[in-house]
Amino acid sequence: MMSKEPEFGQKFSKIYLVPAELLQDSTRMRRRIGAVVFDHAGNVRDLLNREIGTALDAGGSALADYWPSAFTRIELRDVLDAITIIAKRLDNRVRFLREVERIFDEEQVRYTLDHLGGVHFRVDAEFERSRTSTIGTLVGSRYDGVKDQIDRTFRALDSVPPDGKLAIRSAFFATEGLFRLMFPNAHQLSSSEIAKHLKPIIDQRFSGTRPALQVVLKQLEAFKDWIDGAHFYRHEPGSEEPTQPPLDLAILMVSQATAYIRWLQQFDQN
Repeated sequence: MMSKEPEFGQKFSKIYLVPAELLQDSTRMRRRIGAVVFDHAGNVRDLLNREIGTALDAGGSALADYWPSAFTRIELRDVLDAITIIAKRLDNRVRFLREVERIFDEEQVRYTLDHLGGVHFRVDAEFERSRTSTIGTLVGSRYDGVKDQIDRTFRALDSVPPDGKLAIRSAFFATEGLFRLMFPNAHQLSSSEIAKHLKPIIDQRFSGTRPALQVVLKQLEAFKDWIDGAHFYRHEPGSEEPTQPPLDLAILMVSQATAYIRWLQQFDQN
């Protein structure tokens, strides 16, 4: 097998030292953002101290050296908030944000920017497409409650640090909300309620197409397993609050929820 052609003109680290997962934090990212802040905004110490509550001092070094160092000493939330605060006050916002976005990309961190300088959690391109596709599927006021829970789901993952526990809960409530729209008599989203309400519809729709029916029934069993798994992160009164799930598990559970929501919505339309 022929080896892949090298990417000419790229940094060595960008080609050969790419981490397996996006990073939560990076000292290199902080220093580079500090340098970009100085280039575009100069001395914003008083602004940041006032707007986000940092305790940056005057410093004894030149500003060009001060800001890369200062951004390694403050909390991560303050670094990310500073980007937004500064962007709102710049005439050359687009160029500033483009440089910060490039740093996020090259340092392989979990963040991306909107056009106004807001920082958001980034998983990967496929995850973002899933988010957009799910929201786009739920058209009309009928699904307002479901869309609200989906919004809560992704806001939880957008937070710093990400709240995977809340994301799984909100994804479950979004799925349950759609299920109960379809079946108002269902008490909750559970394996038994799925068997009672959804399976008869599947049997009827796919009767006469045995291979498709067998595949759909397997998917139905997987859906039940997802429901049972999500229940471990539902905090019930009188029970111990579960710990945060690993982030990759939360992302998996949310991704599966969006797929099941789109699947259920197809049944609801019919």
